[in-house]
Amino acid sequence: MIKVTLTATAIAAAVSLGTTAIAGGHGNYFADKQITVQVPSGSGGTYHVYCQLVQRNIGKFIPGNPKTVIQNMPGSGGAKSAGFMANVAPKDGTIIAMIAPGAITTPMVRNVKFNARKFNWLGAPAARAAGIFYWHTHGITKLSQIKEKETIIASTGFSSNGSIFPRLVNATLGTKIKIIYGYKGGGKLNVSVEKGETMGRSNFLSGFTGVRPEWLPKKLIIPVIMYGPRSTHPAAKGVPHLDDLLKPGSVEAKMYEVLNMNLKVGQAFYVPPGTPDKVVKTLRTAFTKMMFDKGFIKEIEKRRVEHSPVTADQITKLINAGFDAATPDVIDAMKKRVFAKQKKS
Repeated sequence: MIKVTLTATAIAAAVSLGTTAIAGGHGNYFADKQITVQVPSGSGGTYHVYCQLVQRNIGKFIPGNPKTVIQNMPGSGGAKSAGFMANVAPKDGTIIAMIAPGAITTPMVRNVKFNARKFNWLGAPAARAAGIFYWHTHGITKLSQIKEKETIIASTGFSSNGSIFPRLVNATLGTKIKIIYGYKGGGKLNVSVEKGETMGRSNFLSGFTGVRPEWLPKKLIIPVIMYGPRSTHPAAKGVPHLDDLLKPGSVEAKMYEVLNMNLKVGQAFYVPPGTPDKVVKTLRTAFTKMMFDKGFIKEIEKRRVEHSPVTADQITKLINAGFDAATPDVIDAMKKRVFAKQKKS
């Protein structure tokens, strides 16, 4: 299981919330209900893995022990799922979704019918280190190489983290990454890379350990730059981190600060705006207990994905801070340099 470096304050807050008995109550409201856990992507990747883990465990911690099912809603890098949750999903606690991190900042730069600040956050089992990786047969092992020549990587949608951060790297470091969009989930992205349709992809480190565990230790996939939380995984050792390459106070550093919120928030789950406070409290209490449950942690370890919990309160603070940091000049720079549509060659 991969671990990332979290601040002592974050760990203390998470442990405190996880070990404090919060009276969720709400009687038998959920006893005769079924809860759907929605995945904002296709199957085959670790977004699906985290949603499976939540779907299989959350019912144990909700009064009434409701049945749970899983549902995939891929599209637009997670924006389709977020839009559904904001505008269509029932507001009664019977559907929980995981946010595709890139969708959090989408409302800053696009006219969409959702706003991450209005969602009711439950918690995140992990905030994960990420980077850009290339398949070993292409001989790309250094950041300098992707500045010298064009490389082609795969992504799901324009609003996904898997394309936002490569475009940010292009904008801030002068790399020549071309992105091919339209893959339906992490599993299909991995197949694209392995078969040579594309040369690599942006991904979480644990995005590989959870579904292709042999790739990193055998150096079949090689990182050339990292971003987001720092990782102690051997594959990240000596790899340049975007944090260290941008001039403090520069517009490039400010763009990264805002977009990095996506990664700090992690694999966050939520219910729609308008869900009754008592229902939100019940689900939030259950989610917190689940995240720190020994059985849940054991399942995470078995699936070889990361466990670095972020509480609902922490998520709300991170999102508010990220939106507050998105001043008009920073948003304008992001629109022009990161979110401008790629020209067809």
